[in-house]
Amino acid sequence: MLQLIAPPLPIILAAGEDTYTVGQSHPNRNKIGVFDLLIVTKGCLLMGENLNTFPVEEKQALILYPDRHHFTVKPCESETHFYWIHFKSVKDWNEITDASTRRGLDIDKTEDRSAFSEYPFWITLPKHGTIHNWSTVDLLCRHLLSIEENTTYSWEWKRQLQFQQLLQELSNTNHLAKSSPSMAVAEQAASFLRKNFANKINYKELGESLSYHPNYIARCMINTLGYSPVEYVNQVRLDQSKILLISTNWSIEKIAENCGFQQTAYFSRFFKKKEGLTPHQFRKQYEG
Repeated sequence: MLQLIAPPLPIILAAGEDTYTVGQSHPNRNKIGVFDLLIVTKGCLLMGENLNTFPVEEKQALILYPDRHHFTVKPCESETHFYWIHFKSVKDWNEITDASTRRGLDIDKTEDRSAFSEYPFWITLPKHGTIHNWSTVDLLCRHLLSIEENTTYSWEWKRQLQFQQLLQELSNTNHLAKSSPSMAVAEQAASFLRKNFANKINYKELGESLSYHPNYIARCMINTLGYSPVEYVNQVRLDQSKILLISTNWSIEKIAENCGFQQTAYFSRFFKKKEGLTPHQFRKQYEG
């Protein structure tokens, strides 16, 4: 486990995604001075850090530390896609190796507090392991990357806020592993919606695909992910539309259709409500 002291909160420096083909390897780096967070969506990265080996498989994460040597133990044996995020801790950080270490790092909460004093706390993150709230983490990563492409005046602020949400979800992942079965239902529903976002989806079809009543699925998603099925799939569609607006010269109508929006006018209204810009205005920011 990793413990970061705050405030101030950790700061994201850069983020991206990569797809490695068979035989490719992650770069060999030594004491790079920043944390390197790897989140694998497909395949496997077999990473080494000093004398330790970490297989990072689908729906797993690994945090590589800034003061250590990290490298590929073995090249990819299958196509592997992952997100990477470089971040730094402004204040101290510690590695928790056992319960006694954890107790030793507890911040004194008996200290007198006032309205003019800073009250520090620890952010605890898993060093390596499975992400149990995968749908939320995956959505946050994709949203974070869409913000990376933005150059509006508030983009850096939004990026830092999105990163804090991501850290909170990663911190919560072990707790959520022990939560009610509703998390599993919400994850299944979110996975179905991500795979089928380009199609017209109704509640009946969603219920039949998971063998649960649609109302139960909706409650599970709202309670665990914070989105209804409609809100979730529309967020996926929105993120995909931003990628297409930047990377293609398709018409707004074609992008709306390919992202699952049945009407171009609704897509434009929804986009402006969420982003503060029309799709055309959003695209203009990236035109040379």
